[in-house]
Amino acid sequence: MKIPATLQGITLVLGFVLCVCSTRSNQSGNKKQPLSWSGYLRLKYKNANRTHSITLSNNFKPNFETKLKGQVHWSFKEDINIQDSKNGWLKGLGHLSKEGVNVSHSQSHQSGEEDINLQHNKSIQKKSAFKVRRPCMVTVGRKQIPVSCNSPVFEASPVPEDATVFKFDKIPSDPRLLPEIGNGHLATVLFSDTIYMNGLYNGANTSSHRARIPSTVSFNISGVSPANSSRIRVLDMGRGVYYERFEGHGYFIEVRQYAHRVLSRLLVIEVVMKRDGSQHLSINVTVNTGPPSEDITFKNSSSNNPYICVLTGETKEAEYPSIAPTTPVTVYSNNIVNTITLPPRISGAVIPFITSISTSKDEAMDYWNKGMSLMMNQTLFSSHVDAWTRLWKRGHIDLTGDLTLSRITYASQYYLLSSLPVEEDKTWPFVGLAPGGLAHGGGDRDYMGHVFWDQDTWMFPPILFLHSDIGKLMVNTRIRTLNSAKLNANETGYKGARYPWESGFTGLEVSPSEACGDREVHITGDVCLAFRQFIQQTNDTHFLTSEQGADAIFNMAAFWISRMLYNHGTGKFEIHGVIPPDEYHRNNDNSVYTNSIAKECLQTAMLVNRLLGKESPRLWSNITANMYIPFNSTLQYHPEFDGYTLDTVVKQADVVMLNYPLMEEDRGTQVTKNDLNIYEKVTPGGPAMTWGIFTINWLELGNKSRADKLFERMLLNAQEPFYIWTENADGSGATNFQTGMGGYLQALIFGYGGFRLYNQELRFNPSIPPTITTFSIIGLDYANNSFDFVFEDKKMTVTMTLETRPVGIRINNVTTKMTLGQAYVYARVQAALVPLQVKIDDEKWHLAYNIIFLF
Repeated sequence: MKIPATLQGITLVLGFVLCVCSTRSNQSGNKKQPLSWSGYLRLKYKNANRTHSITLSNNFKPNFETKLKGQVHWSFKEDINIQDSKNGWLKGLGHLSKEGVNVSHSQSHQSGEEDINLQHNKSIQKKSAFKVRRPCMVTVGRKQIPVSCNSPVFEASPVPEDATVFKFDKIPSDPRLLPEIGNGHLATVLFSDTIYMNGLYNGANTSSHRARIPSTVSFNISGVSPANSSRIRVLDMGRGVYYERFEGHGYFIEVRQYAHRVLSRLLVIEVVMKRDGSQHLSINVTVNTGPPSEDITFKNSSSNNPYICVLTGETKEAEYPSIAPTTPVTVYSNNIVNTITLPPRISGAVIPFITSISTSKDEAMDYWNKGMSLMMNQTLFSSHVDAWTRLWKRGHIDLTGDLTLSRITYASQYYLLSSLPVEEDKTWPFVGLAPGGLAHGGGDRDYMGHVFWDQDTWMFPPILFLHSDIGKLMVNTRIRTLNSAKLNANETGYKGARYPWESGFTGLEVSPSEACGDREVHITGDVCLAFRQFIQQTNDTHFLTSEQGADAIFNMAAFWISRMLYNHGTGKFEIHGVIPPDEYHRNNDNSVYTNSIAKECLQTAMLVNRLLGKESPRLWSNITANMYIPFNSTLQYHPEFDGYTLDTVVKQADVVMLNYPLMEEDRGTQVTKNDLNIYEKVTPGGPAMTWGIFTINWLELGNKSRADKLFERMLLNAQEPFYIWTENADGSGATNFQTGMGGYLQALIFGYGGFRLYNQELRFNPSIPPTITTFSIIGLDYANNSFDFVFEDKKMTVTMTLETRPVGIRINNVTTKMTLGQAYVYARVQAALVPLQVKIDDEKWHLAYNIIFLF
């Protein structure tokens, strides 16, 4: 895909670069310097058979790129005489020298361009045509550093620009609906006065919340020269950058803002200026730092550089001091001047302002220096863009036929990925996804940045399918806090590992609601379900044996056993005194969801033992066979809990989750239909993800028209112009509600894609979302392979794009071994991917599946 001119070939190709806080070139007036520089001069010819001569003194100072009458470029400040022997209009544009040696070149030329290499005391050497070679520099304080002038090269983006590049004239009046930029370590909402860092919390136990760092990157442009410049604002989700562009005839100014996707400690502002003539270019800026942080005690620290600001501090109050102390923070950033001006006789510049934030002062400085190093070799921005390109190539969902729906889909993916790291951090752990993402959660807002079941149940499944490596990072957030979960279980009188309803840094309970912290125990089952899905999707037995995966699952099973009661009258196992996903009902016995997911956790533990070749205790199978699941045999539906009566209003999806994602084995089609009908009527609003579950289940039952209506109802939560999701359709509740985004993406993958994970295969039964012509899932991961799926009205195409083990595609009970890169085209029907054990016998493939995968 073609890179827009606004982004391509700008960094350091414009002739000069100003860095740090200085906007002045390091000129030395008219003082002559010895000739010790070699550079290039470009000459252009409109007509054929022109000759020219070049005269240089032996004393001149290299300076900046200048363009004269659209025909001649040079890169020297003084003592230059350029004459054309056939046309005198160039004569006298330079400065004649009274002294020194002349270096000359005279030759007849055809129409076109060429570069001439100028070197002192050497003859001029002709260079290849059509590529400009100019002196480029980075100014750090008062020191000028030569840099390469090669243009950055961007890899073509795999995502469509019309669906990922949002152009707008005005900023939304509601600041809650502004987008974020982030990279999993740092994030900020555009124009806000706040930066948040992954894992940085302040406040004791239940008052723990994200610690606010005053922003150093909230650029507000209050004025621009020329004043009549046009202005446009752009959020480019494909490249992870927000920019504002001012332009007029022969010039433009562009201000970029991004969270670096490779150097995760960095937030970057770049001011790009370019002109063809002598226009005065400047912008007036202010930085919205907001009030001092109430969460971190900051103090200025010496940086030995007047252009650098270093703040060091520490959070004021530890979450649980016995587990982890207060957290140190260092903010290493450029001082930003109020007016940024392109100096005279410079055709263009890129002025970067870099902020580096870490728990370590040395690391913050190291990342800042790495950022400057990339800036000097022209790869700071391009490395960021390329990282986003690789991320999109690895996995994304694409819809054609409805631009709005396509934009909602890409926005949902972008916001989730902006809150996630792309690799394991060696020095600071990723703590997990909060309902409002990384850019929200200060004070008592947006669930305080805590990690809930939202991560494991709602955001994790689509990330696992599209980016299994990032999915593992999410699973590892629960491994990291396993010891805290064991402590939590022990201190509350139970065995094994009990995950908290809300967690911050320590992994202990931080919910401000005592009732939820005490009784919303289904979270431990939700974590266990995510572990099961990860095992089914990856077959990562090393995770089980060497990375505490099995230990975590066995301890979660032990918690559930200790949390159950045995009813001697019925012979059933029960769980009392819980809050189900429907939080309107705060103290109930035998929540159908809680009991079901507890049963499934024990089944997961039994699966792990089979994978490891071990026997499971008989008690486990006895519990799973005799777990009490509330059911009304007369009306053929599942009451939400003991004592639930029909027409009782519920908050959100609860019972309807038995069919998906729990995939309860004993459910029947009519029972599932009854559950959907009954609970849809008594769910008047519900957070966004609720309607995703209804959509998925109606599609499984084959009622597409019903599913389409509920799918469209879910879209009411995506607020224009940036499609920021709110918790509720009226705009209330949590902002940038990534739980709803996860539910929406699940409606696409598991609803319209019809994907279902089983122990030995991945089934799919695709249909097309409303108003869509082509539904594509690119880079879906399964069994350590990757696949592209393209679903259309009458056909589907499946291509294996990464192969680490043999996989077959099964349709109508016929399994065909897939070949890497080959497109398999079928009528759009139910099918399955099946891991294979392949043997060669007399040049014939014999396929034996269900052997190596989860057997």
